[in-house]
Amino acid sequence: MVLDELTGDTDAFRKALEGRRPQVFRPERWPAGLPRPEELDAVLRGGLLRVPYVEMVQDGEVVAPERFCAARTVAGRREEGWADPGRIAALLDQGATLLLPQMDQWHGPVRELATGIALRLGRRTEAFCFATGAGRRGLDVHRDDADVLVVQLAGEKEWTVHEAPADGRWHPGLAPEPGPVALHTVLAPGEVLYVPRGAPHTATGREGLSVHLSFTVREAGVGRLRAAVGEFLAGGGADLPERPGAEAELLATAAEVLRLGRERLAGLTPEELLRLARGPLPAAECPAERSAESGPMSRAGRT
Repeated sequence: MVLDELTGDTDAFRKALEGRRPQVFRPERWPAGLPRPEELDAVLRGGLLRVPYVEMVQDGEVVAPERFCAARTVAGRREEGWADPGRIAALLDQGATLLLPQMDQWHGPVRELATGIALRLGRRTEAFCFATGAGRRGLDVHRDDADVLVVQLAGEKEWTVHEAPADGRWHPGLAPEPGPVALHTVLAPGEVLYVPRGAPHTATGREGLSVHLSFTVREAGVGRLRAAVGEFLAGGGADLPERPGAEAELLATAAEVLRLGRERLAGLTPEELLRLARGPLPAAECPAERSAESGPMSRAGRT
């Protein structure tokens, strides 16, 4: 349902995902749960947003928090890192980019969207929001280690997406030699762009302030697969007693660890290993669980 609302054509999105080809989607209506710019502005001015849920980047460098945050005294303690709307606005005017990381962790409707994508695709999904001034870009041409669904929230943003790598010989980060261009487009509010994992890309704001939300769909790479094997094997032989002492005892313990490990690996399928490497998916929330009655504050005054 979530992918239907975001793309307007789930089958076309799945084909783009499988073929690792960038594509623009134009749903007929504004997807439910997407924040409006005025809502994000209210969040910034609400006083509760702080580092690390707010960051800024300028000229490819991370801006020091003290340049866009303020300190407060809370319950008698001095606390740093509170987002300062005035300082943020001034830096945006100077060409900086505002980043709101992990919106899925603190914005309820965005969390529901990310959860829907994760459950539909079977892959962990996170959400990041970017605000960029006209003619500005947050990063130069770079690669991400995730498939990305970009949803334009306000203004327009010009995107250039290059061909995704044909093999695994690439690393996330800056891509000084990006290769052929696969797609060049300008996104308007409500439009969605799919950027394949590893495809070099860059985005430049157009007139006014450009705001977009990126859903990053994580995939398990070789490193995570190896780590998952280690974590899986760590569950075998956990009850073996520690037997420090003579070499013969250590060799006997080593042999037992190998035996148990081989037994566990014999029952591990590639499908199960991939599932373990991708990590746990979020639980789907039912409407009753999302109601005010389920919140901790709703218990106040009950007997």
